[in-house]
Amino acid sequence: MKRIFAKSVNWVGDAVLATPMLRALRRGFPEAQITLLARPWVADVFEANPDVDRLWVADETASFRRFREIAARLRKEHFDLGIALPNSFGAALLMTLGRVRRRVGYRRDGRGLLLTDSVPVTPEILRVHQIEYYMNLLQNLCDTAGAERNLVVPVAPGAKERIDETLRRHGLDDSVRLAAICPGATYGTAKRWRPERFAAVADHIQARWGARVVVVGSESEREIGEEVARQVKHPVVVLSGKMPLRGLIALCERLRLFVTNDSGAMHVAAARGVPLVAVFGPTDWVTTAPYDPRAMIVRAEAPCEANPCLQRDCSRDHNCMKSVSVEDVIEAVDRQMEDSSREERTGESPQPRRRAEVG
Repeated sequence: MKRIFAKSVNWVGDAVLATPMLRALRRGFPEAQITLLARPWVADVFEANPDVDRLWVADETASFRRFREIAARLRKEHFDLGIALPNSFGAALLMTLGRVRRRVGYRRDGRGLLLTDSVPVTPEILRVHQIEYYMNLLQNLCDTAGAERNLVVPVAPGAKERIDETLRRHGLDDSVRLAAICPGATYGTAKRWRPERFAAVADHIQARWGARVVVVGSESEREIGEEVARQVKHPVVVLSGKMPLRGLIALCERLRLFVTNDSGAMHVAAARGVPLVAVFGPTDWVTTAPYDPRAMIVRAEAPCEANPCLQRDCSRDHNCMKSVSVEDVIEAVDRQMEDSSREERTGESPQPRRRAEVG
């Protein structure tokens, strides 16, 4: 296995959770050249990844012509092994048309015949954390039992300088304590806690802890970020849509706290070790929880019979998110900030509390 190809998943959070698999692949084949194909909106996750030798940035679904061009490029490379991280038929077809010799992926979406190594989807594998779901693809290729599960999302060269410059323009130099909130969620509106509740939490962070709050998110989430800003009593800086993903990764180096919905930004913050408070509603916290032993999840216990429903948009009363109160999130915020302050004073690390709950 001298030449390995991997097709990245297509959501930011999933991309972050796939990085331990890439590290295990690198450890299993230390002499191989690993090439990763990623779509533009997730490519920054892998930009500085030491386990990726070549990063191809392209959306193979942009057109049929583009799909054929990438397949032709694969054929020229003569890959020994290909791993389809997405569950889609197209990912397996791309590797087949690209004549990748050994093709690995889950047996889903009717693509079993296109894969030389089709991994069965069992009820058990659907209940593990997403990190283990991706790691399981390597079960017949290399040792994964002893592999690290650390998330690998380094800051790209030049990104820190760029985000520091952006913050200084808003009067936020290195002396200012920063916290971030992320009120959006790309997958759907059902995952979004109310903007006025995020605003109340932002005011609490600034009033009690003296931290300036920045609002982050993608371009599509700028409107909800600005809505939060309209409802706060203390001024906040809205960076939604004003920095690339590589900027968010670098911003995490400055943050004392990150308050968010279940989102791609949540997983980026977890990867960078930012004290984290995450509001969960319709998504499955068992499989997609932030992979950080200090992260705190705030969710309501069984707010409706369908929870977790995994729906993009709620067809009921949005009870799972409405049931999470401002007080619930503030309690988690205070615990994280108290732990962070104690660590700063004493040098003692807080006790791990993976998937801890409040509310």
